[in-house]
Amino acid sequence: MNRLRIEKIVQGGMGLARDDGKHFFIYGCLPNETVDARIYSKRKGVYFGEAIDIIEPSPIRIEPKCPYFGECGGCTFQHIPYLNQLEFKSAIVGETLQRIGKFDDVEIDEIVSSPLQWGYRNKMEFAFGKNDDGVFLGLHRRGRFDQLLPVAKDCLLISDEMRKVVLAIEEMAQGEVPYDPKTGTGYLRFFTIRESFASKKLLVGITVTQNSEPEIFKFWFEELDRKFPELIAGGFMTVNFAGSSSQGKIIELFGQSEFIEKIGDKKFIVSADSFFQTNPLGAEKLYSVVKDYAELDGSEKLWDLYCGTGTIGIFLWDNIASLLGIESHRKSIDDAERNAQLNGIELDLDGNEIGLPSPNTAHFIEGDTRKILWEFGNIDVESPDIVTIDPPRAGLSKKAVMRIAGFNPERIVYVSCNPATLARDGALFGDNGYKLVRVRPVDMFPQTYHIESVALFEQA
Repeated sequence: MNRLRIEKIVQGGMGLARDDGKHFFIYGCLPNETVDARIYSKRKGVYFGEAIDIIEPSPIRIEPKCPYFGECGGCTFQHIPYLNQLEFKSAIVGETLQRIGKFDDVEIDEIVSSPLQWGYRNKMEFAFGKNDDGVFLGLHRRGRFDQLLPVAKDCLLISDEMRKVVLAIEEMAQGEVPYDPKTGTGYLRFFTIRESFASKKLLVGITVTQNSEPEIFKFWFEELDRKFPELIAGGFMTVNFAGSSSQGKIIELFGQSEFIEKIGDKKFIVSADSFFQTNPLGAEKLYSVVKDYAELDGSEKLWDLYCGTGTIGIFLWDNIASLLGIESHRKSIDDAERNAQLNGIELDLDGNEIGLPSPNTAHFIEGDTRKILWEFGNIDVESPDIVTIDPPRAGLSKKAVMRIAGFNPERIVYVSCNPATLARDGALFGDNGYKLVRVRPVDMFPQTYHIESVALFEQA
């Protein structure tokens, strides 16, 4: 056991302590607390652990709402008042930009809070497990892929309606055999639940690891519909023989296969396997920052890179002249085109002779962003006025940054879910003629350490 004094909260939600020249990252702490910590790993000369006893607690520490907090791998900040969560997240963004990107004079705008602090998630995926009380739905114990905690019916990140359905599914699952990742036995793997905040309808799905009888789960969904009238939009079964994820062959069993969600005044189709922002009310706040930073006047040609299902470009449609979206996943491109049409946006399905949309239309291209931009560079396409980027957590490659900067857009608006890769990529944009002007953190995931940010780059 190590007695440590915590200095600050760092990226990943852990507390930083330094003792005898060593660096410690400790889970479950607050700044200025003295804790007794159990160290469980060492990587690259840095020690990682968890607080076992809080010897001198911070005056801001509060009692977590969830009885599983500290054990469950879902939430990390329930012991911190929400305003302090925002303060810590904003500080992490600023410190990370300074430490990794060497940005000493960048304006960090005030962090945007989530409209909901609890019950903000429109999708959750719980795993089936079994204990002495029977079959349950849960999440993994922090740091353990092979241990589940029966947290689902108590999870405060989802709505009351979702928790009621979770409890009903647990009752139906008694007597079934959950999948065991250690032995590879069992067949009941995941329960996926999605809620439309716009229509208050639910899509529910069961993932199995073998060709189970679909009629069993069809009966479950019919029972849910009887128990919760007008709530269940549809139900589906997914077969994944490896049991490694909820993705696989989808078999629609009950009701509809999709519903409509809204971000602002724009509508979006959400199906069983759609990618969609998990905090739709927060997404409106996030995209409003993008709109603010883009400074649109209606004449701009917008390229939306890593566009997913087209949410950013469609949200901005009323203030731009044309939209080009690039995304590597075919299903997302199909959804983007459907979403555009749903919002009355004319599609240019072929693009012009070099693949760009005609004025007042949208065009979506499937493919690797870096390669497509390289091809565009070889045929000397007309440059965009604005580029929006929403890359995966790993950020951009060096070549992707060079390709984007090579088109000399007036402004680049970068949406980041990882301050470290934002800082790294920001420095690369600096090497390619762009200056990081403003950054605004946006809290999309209260009670967790995750941080979204919107960054504005302008030509230097």
